[in-house]
Amino acid sequence: RMLVSLPAKSSPAGLAPHHKLGKSSGDKSRRFLPGPLSLPSRAAAIALFALARRGRRGPMPTCRLELMGIHDSSGYQRHARGLLQKAQNAGVLSGLNIPNKKPGEPLIEWAGILVKELPGVEVTVHYSLKHQRSSNSAEAFHEWCMDAARVGVRRVLLVTGPNGPRHDAVRVLQQLGRPVPGLRYGVAFNACLPSEAAREAERQRLVQKLRTGIVKDVWLNTGVDEDLLREGIQFVRETSIRLGVQVELFASAMLPSVAQLQQMRERPWNGVQFSEEFLSSLRGMAQATSRALDVFRDNGVEPIVESKVRTSTDLSKLSAILDNDTTMLHALIDEESPPASAEREKQEIMKDKVPAEGARGLRRPPKQVEVAELQGFPPVKRRWGKGTIASGL
Repeated sequence: RMLVSLPAKSSPAGLAPHHKLGKSSGDKSRRFLPGPLSLPSRAAAIALFALARRGRRGPMPTCRLELMGIHDSSGYQRHARGLLQKAQNAGVLSGLNIPNKKPGEPLIEWAGILVKELPGVEVTVHYSLKHQRSSNSAEAFHEWCMDAARVGVRRVLLVTGPNGPRHDAVRVLQQLGRPVPGLRYGVAFNACLPSEAAREAERQRLVQKLRTGIVKDVWLNTGVDEDLLREGIQFVRETSIRLGVQVELFASAMLPSVAQLQQMRERPWNGVQFSEEFLSSLRGMAQATSRALDVFRDNGVEPIVESKVRTSTDLSKLSAILDNDTTMLHALIDEESPPASAEREKQEIMKDKVPAEGARGLRRPPKQVEVAELQGFPPVKRRWGKGTIASGL
């Protein structure tokens, strides 16, 4: 049984201490959630408790969030005023990254929205040469960087993109000339490629990028091989010292979720590799990710989470995994694991079948994440994404 006291119209940080959880006739502003709770309510209660406990413990590790799956300005504004504001207040957010997933995206406009709505949160924008085609790539990138700096962007991440142009990130940096004042330039580095030959080629590309003297940030691609991550971090540190360049390191990680685990099993990203443990279950995904975060923490590398963070439960999972709070993290992901998540999805579908006000007929239910056989996940179809392994960096 659970009993949670939540002040009306307040943030999760406003949860009352346990000694105030009694019934009070003079305090009608409090609502009570008695147990046993339904699955969605229980997950929400766990999420609220996790955020409240984080607030009582004081300062904790933070991360950057890559804003996945947002495709228009209104979406960025809603997200900034909603969950991202909560994340900032909860003390888990140090920065935001805007990915460049297709041509024609108004990246500068989106960055301006985040800078305005969330002052104090550093904004990084990705620039993919695959999607930003130009007859003069270096000049186009420089002009774009000037526009980005004018709206308050502090960092840019230059990538070639999978199967990108021959005029890649190395050549653009070599031709760029003087950087825009006040803007930090970053590049990607994949430390977890599957063969030594591929890793050596990747290291040599990074050396070429650092020799330009422009690069100040190195962003490690997602991976969970602890030994390769340590080797990669050490290589970046030693190379930057040898070349007389001071760089900051960031590294990607994923938040355990049914949707993202299934994606990595069936449709993995280009050039990423995960262990059998990671791909086996949500708990396996969480444990492998937690150990990777330990490597980042031990080496002074700031994590960037490449997962959709849309709900209070997502935010609580983020808080738990950053704090290395295994008990809380397992409680949260167990609520999402099959068959619990499948049951919740059924409930959401039933809600969607209720006719909208003023609408004719029934609303079409949204596309659902398939949960195989309610007991586990389907076999891994392939371990690698399509395309050349090192071409997207």
